[in-house]
Amino acid sequence: MEKIPAACSMDWSIQLEKNLRSRKPGKSIAALEEIGRQLEWWNTGSELTFVEYRMFGLIKGEDKLFLNAIFLRLADAFRVGDKQIKSGVVKLFLRMKRRMRRDGGGIFKKVKLENYLELLSRVKEVFDKGDVEERALALLLFGCWASFANDCADIRYIVLSSLVSSDVLEVKAALFAAGCLSELSEDFANVFLEMLKTMVLSRDITKAVKLAGGRAFAKMWRPFSLADKAHKTGLKLLMDSSEDDFSAVMLISLSRIASRWMLLIPSQIEMLTFFQSDERSVHVQATSLRCHRFILSRGDCNFPSTTGTMDKLFGILYRSQLQPTLHLEALRILNEILLFKLSIIPCMEIPELFIKLSAVVKNILQSSTPSTRLLAVSVLADISAKILGRLDMASGGTGRTLALQVISFVLDQILSLVTPKVDIYQADSAVELEVKRLLDILFNLVDNHLYLQCLMLNNICLFIDRLMKMLNKVMETEKTDSSNHETAEFGSHGKPLLSNLMLYVSKIMVACLLNLEEVDAETSQILDALKLQVENVCNCNYFGSYTGIRYFLFLHLLSTFSCMRHTAEELIIPSRNTSLSFVNSILQLDKFTLDYTKKMLEGNSYWYSYKAGKTAACQGAWSTAAFIFKQLITVVQSNSCSFWVKSLAMFSNSEEQIQLFLLSDEGMSIVPSESNIGERGCTSAFRTNYCNYIKNLLRASNTLQDEILAAFDMGHTFSFQRWFLTFRAKVLSTVVDMLKLLDKILFIQDGTGSGGQPEGGILLRHTSLQTLDPLIFSSMEVSCRMMKLAREMDLLSASSMGMDRQSGMNVSALALSCSLMAFTAGFGFPVPNLHSLENYRKFGNSDGPLHALLIEDLVGRVRPIDCETRKNLLLLLKSIPNYKGYFSPRFRNEGSYASHEAIVLHKLCTYSVGEIFSLQNEATRLHQDGDAGSQILNRGPLLLLNVISKVMLIPFRTPHHFFRVRPSLSSELFVTNEDGQLVHGLSISPGSHLSLNLCLQLKNMPAGMPGPLKKVYCILDCTVQHSQSSTVIRQCKGQEAQSTKIDDMMELNEKLLRYVVGPTEAHGLHCRARANDSCSVVNEYVCFEHNDRGQGFTSCLLDVSSFPIGSYRIKWHSGFVDSGGSYWSLLNANDGPLFTVRGVETV
Repeated sequence: MEKIPAACSMDWSIQLEKNLRSRKPGKSIAALEEIGRQLEWWNTGSELTFVEYRMFGLIKGEDKLFLNAIFLRLADAFRVGDKQIKSGVVKLFLRMKRRMRRDGGGIFKKVKLENYLELLSRVKEVFDKGDVEERALALLLFGCWASFANDCADIRYIVLSSLVSSDVLEVKAALFAAGCLSELSEDFANVFLEMLKTMVLSRDITKAVKLAGGRAFAKMWRPFSLADKAHKTGLKLLMDSSEDDFSAVMLISLSRIASRWMLLIPSQIEMLTFFQSDERSVHVQATSLRCHRFILSRGDCNFPSTTGTMDKLFGILYRSQLQPTLHLEALRILNEILLFKLSIIPCMEIPELFIKLSAVVKNILQSSTPSTRLLAVSVLADISAKILGRLDMASGGTGRTLALQVISFVLDQILSLVTPKVDIYQADSAVELEVKRLLDILFNLVDNHLYLQCLMLNNICLFIDRLMKMLNKVMETEKTDSSNHETAEFGSHGKPLLSNLMLYVSKIMVACLLNLEEVDAETSQILDALKLQVENVCNCNYFGSYTGIRYFLFLHLLSTFSCMRHTAEELIIPSRNTSLSFVNSILQLDKFTLDYTKKMLEGNSYWYSYKAGKTAACQGAWSTAAFIFKQLITVVQSNSCSFWVKSLAMFSNSEEQIQLFLLSDEGMSIVPSESNIGERGCTSAFRTNYCNYIKNLLRASNTLQDEILAAFDMGHTFSFQRWFLTFRAKVLSTVVDMLKLLDKILFIQDGTGSGGQPEGGILLRHTSLQTLDPLIFSSMEVSCRMMKLAREMDLLSASSMGMDRQSGMNVSALALSCSLMAFTAGFGFPVPNLHSLENYRKFGNSDGPLHALLIEDLVGRVRPIDCETRKNLLLLLKSIPNYKGYFSPRFRNEGSYASHEAIVLHKLCTYSVGEIFSLQNEATRLHQDGDAGSQILNRGPLLLLNVISKVMLIPFRTPHHFFRVRPSLSSELFVTNEDGQLVHGLSISPGSHLSLNLCLQLKNMPAGMPGPLKKVYCILDCTVQHSQSSTVIRQCKGQEAQSTKIDDMMELNEKLLRYVVGPTEAHGLHCRARANDSCSVVNEYVCFEHNDRGQGFTSCLLDVSSFPIGSYRIKWHSGFVDSGGSYWSLLNANDGPLFTVRGVETV
């Protein structure tokens, strides 16, 4: 547990004293810098709570004692030290002053520094006896200590009297101190304002003092009466001044005052506009524009940016003869205004506005300064995204027209940038950065606006065509100039600029394809044309092997996409020949990719080979991934990297075996039609393929569990990877169990059959519920397991903060596939009123009827536009007797309906739900008519087999987040009792309560978090089995421990999520033992208020008074809601504490 500043204060005080007394050169200065960082940390904290005192063994008031001691030592060092020490002390507090808390809290409050008068007297002694420089340092220190110096009359007098000093250095320091005091004292500020006005108007002061006086105006902003008076006074001084430097300083100071009060903003904006006229100097105009942008950046919702203001800014941007500084500032402020106002500008005015902006950006892109061009590109990106994000733009044709303009503009600009560079063999970093930023605009467009995928692909196709024609001309010229110019000259990477350009373009193409929803005739034509252009890139000698591999992988993805699309269409019109043609294309592309991979490995391009293997795994090209990672094993040197690459090789090889089997004739033929299930020749061949299918999946599952997962034991560094592979292994294992169950149903040997051949399923002749009972029970068992896997994938996603959007879509699609298979398996037996029978109403530890939970889980994942599917699911849900609603709260809206896997899965959902709804209705009708309905009973298992085969044909892709090897965001819980003793290993007497002090420490917090985590929720859970005399804490190892840990996390997270999103009483979360209960569960919920270091403290009372003698573990789980309203789960960095209830005689 990391110590808080108060717990470190004694050591800090002692160490500071030692270091300040040290005669070693530089030791004292280093000590001041160190104590400065420590005090800054201390200043960010809040008041100590009772829990913190207990957990760190602190005595009440101990922190104040040592804080005062540290300040006194620093004051003494300032008093007796040389000028270097004095300057070091002042710099320390100046740095703290710049980072001072706005709420006025921290360690500078008077209640914290009870001996503040002693501090001030020591500094005053230096002021009274020192020279001019020391007097200035003392004044600066008075300003830093204004929070407790403002009420001291002596200090006020010293500061005001120093304002009329003849020394410039002392006056500037006094102005700083007076400004600090004015922020805290209105009466002092009024006196200072009058003196400041007189000082600035005086002709005897130097320019430096006058500028310092102008900066001091910014300090007089509270209360409003003072701010208004200071603003009017400063405005008059500004208008009367003809000095550009002073005018610029006053513009900044007055803008700072106005930004604090909405009533002052209109007049300030009017004044800033006045100073943007051509009569003013460039320096004043630029400062005015910066102030304009500063006020807008404060987030004032009623910013008065009129059409006239924008016209004036456009006028500045159109004037090419002006300084680049003015262009930059005008462009920045225009960007801020447009981003704020675009949501309310009428739709019809936007095209004209965008044309103006495009003209401005095109003009600025002619600049020779890369930073200026990048800013123009960024503005275009921001405005385009804001415009296209409007609903009225997306629904009408205006959005597509505008998007086409943006795409064409960007691609034309890229061509103009690379055209002069095609004959250069070295990378131009500035041009490459600009090209990448331009392409980022296109990537963000397709990533955030799904209706632009087809439009983007079409324009990229035309772009590649133009680029290839240009390159062909260059290559012909080069062949004429040099007959020895071979492809090998480009090496594995090709020409850097062009190769990187094509790599960026491929990223956009993949994003478009992964997000492409429906494919109509027009889209098919675009994809065919794009395929031809990609083939041209693959065959072009101008690019390296790595670029070629990436484009071959894109062709592989395109063929996979087409195969999946036709697989979904086969649900309506079965036709195996079409799918087989795409399968052959996929296998052929694997061969081409391997040839390029061998060339790259021969050139020792190991890093690019690894990146190609990563791309292959993320796109489902497992043959390529397996080959690359296998070859890289021999060249990796470090142990950790060797372990990682070996694991990737084994994982890829396992998936390769599955993929090759599924794409073979055996894998593609495991689903016969219902009409030929009884034909012996067909059934015999089908049975053989079916058994091979099971063996293949079982082998892959065992490989994952026994070889790969056994090697993943490196803490939280590989937490996501281990969890993801565990999930994959459990999915394969559950699918195998489903297939084995279907094997029992469809292929039960009957002694009456001739030659021992399998005949029709047992359900065709024996349909009594007693006969079906074991099969139904097994079906519900695997259904429940698969539903848990779907929710486990949800939890994995919620526990992986920072996951990219494509990875989130991938994980969500995997969860949907599990939910679909679980639903189909759970309703695989269309027995009338099956969910009404008591034996099947509840299953396992589920909160409600399993069938209701299956429907709820699936309906929460189905797209809102699938109205018929949702309608059928809700009708099935209403048919469940005594249904009370068991909807579990969702983590957050994943927004992942658009991935191409999800599209196929949603079509499968529609197919499966429609078939089950039809079977249920038909089974009910036949049951009412007295018909046994044996044929209907057999169609359910066939439906499940069909769904499983189609789901498994969807290529398994690894999320990009899988290759993000770093520790995940987690939390660590420290628990002590009321005496500060660790609860772990503690013994208590029967009937006692546990009074707990808790500290939750966040670990591995990512840098790009949406906002600071102020509140983190935590659940504590303790369970006792009454059937046992004592609770034995099992020590699980390996895969069993991982599975148990995940199950516990899922159970606790569901309770915690319900607690966070709603009242606990509605869900019965606080369970207590009753006399006839077989178990007693104690749950407590706590909330931690975290500091900037990710540390929070609280306390609770855990009621374990009913627990019998035995040993118990307190399980726990934590989570939080970010600023966007999304719930996130935190991984546990440690286990909960163990405690023992002992008999009175043994305690």
